[in-house]
Amino acid sequence: MHPRPPIPPAPQDVHVWQWNLDVSEGDFDRSWDVLSGEERGRADKFRFERHRRRFVAARGELRRILGNYLTTPPQAVGFDYGAEGKPFCTTQPGDWRICFNLSHSENAAALAVANGFEIGIDIEHVRPIEDSVALQVFSPGERTQFDALPPGERQSVFFESWARKEACLKALGIGFAHPPTHFEFDLAIGGDTAPRFVGGDAEEAKCWRIRALRSELNRAGSVAARRLDWSIVEMN
Repeated sequence: MHPRPPIPPAPQDVHVWQWNLDVSEGDFDRSWDVLSGEERGRADKFRFERHRRRFVAARGELRRILGNYLTTPPQAVGFDYGAEGKPFCTTQPGDWRICFNLSHSENAAALAVANGFEIGIDIEHVRPIEDSVALQVFSPGERTQFDALPPGERQSVFFESWARKEACLKALGIGFAHPPTHFEFDLAIGGDTAPRFVGGDAEEAKCWRIRALRSELNRAGSVAARRLDWSIVEMN
């Protein structure tokens, strides 16, 4: 889809790739051809063909990008899963360690690749929300800020906040072993930020950095790491 130099990210960089999951028939077939049997089995369990095709397009491109870093065919890239289901690359280069995280929402996919430190990425399609959902996502302090927002701002702030929290949880690789309220933010701050508290701990919060992801209209995205000195490098 686009050129990919076979070079690792610098130690302080996170490479971010984004692509459209609604692909042509030819691109779909090329993605299907590189999937493992396990991935094809997962694809065939989707109820709707649109979701099946997007899953295949996401996994196929993931394999192509990682295969480029590894200078190996995409079908030869090996994956396994942590205790909470976060995938990791069992195929590794000799002189650095690939850490990656993939997110997709509707027809968009985003992949973060780092050199030797865990990373989380999340993108969210901005859509109507119910008040009960906000109750589950926000801490009491965040909820006070959210309720004080003009109604026209709530939707965008909600999804920016949700993407931040999800990216942090994915960086930890523990899924939802912690609730979204484990990471608490100042909702008045847009763009790049850090949590106010992590599990109620202000000192732990100082170890984290969250970068806003460049995205299209009606989409929010964030990249997170428990590390201070890193930057996003957009790869497309």
